Amino acid sequence: MTLADYVALGNQWPVTSEVPNAQAPSFCKANFAYHLLAGQNITVVIGDDGLYDSSNVSSACSGNPLSCNTAYVFRASALDSTRGGLRVTDTSTCATLSCVGGSSCTYSQGYWRNHSNVWPVTSLTLGTVTYQAAELMAILDEPARGNGLVVLVHRLIAAKLNIANGADPSAVQQAITDADNMTGALVVPPIGNGYVSPAQTGDLTETLTEYNEGTIGPGHCND
Repeated sequence: MTLADYVALGNQWPVTSEVPNAQAPSFCKANFAYHLLAGQNITVVIGDDGLYDSSNVSSACSGNPLSCNTAYVFRASALDSTRGGLRVTDTSTCATLSCVGGSSCTYSQGYWRNHSNVWPVTSLTLGTVTYQAAELMAILDEPARGNGLVVLVHRLIAAKLNIANGADPSAVQQAITDADNMTGALVVPPIGNGYVSPAQTGDLTETLTEYNEGTIGPGHCND
């Protein structure tokens, strides 16, 4: 949740809940289906829609994008089968990037997924296949389930919407070309059953994410 909500609660976490509430409207809980042995660890990437794209997570609020220029607090817990109880980490704090306004800025994937009413186009071509707005929304709602194509195309849709909305594409143009070439004639789930290994899409996905979130390119919009 946001640091502001955390402080408002007296530097405490709210009563366990799956969804935001009046006391902490930004609170979001996720359950990860990982079984780790001694010495193992897992890295969880929190982004504008990072939880949504994990194939090992369930969350009632994973589609809510993070706000720019905002401090957040995080806490992880795990059931320790060797000690028969719940172990909780200390609270960690970090902040999102500063807000950047202007007509040439970029919005996150989460923003476009939650604001289809302001899309600047009614169709997009991904690879060599053209999808209508309803199909694009179905794709954005599709969990990755270990399919690198779905993760890549989520970012590709957002990048193309940003460009259609007036954002400067120069920082990401090559990545978009490469992503379209990799997608080719594959039809993205749930519209089709196209598949690409996550190992093949990782670098392109990262570049497109950085563009949409404002790390590279014209900067992030104040959404």
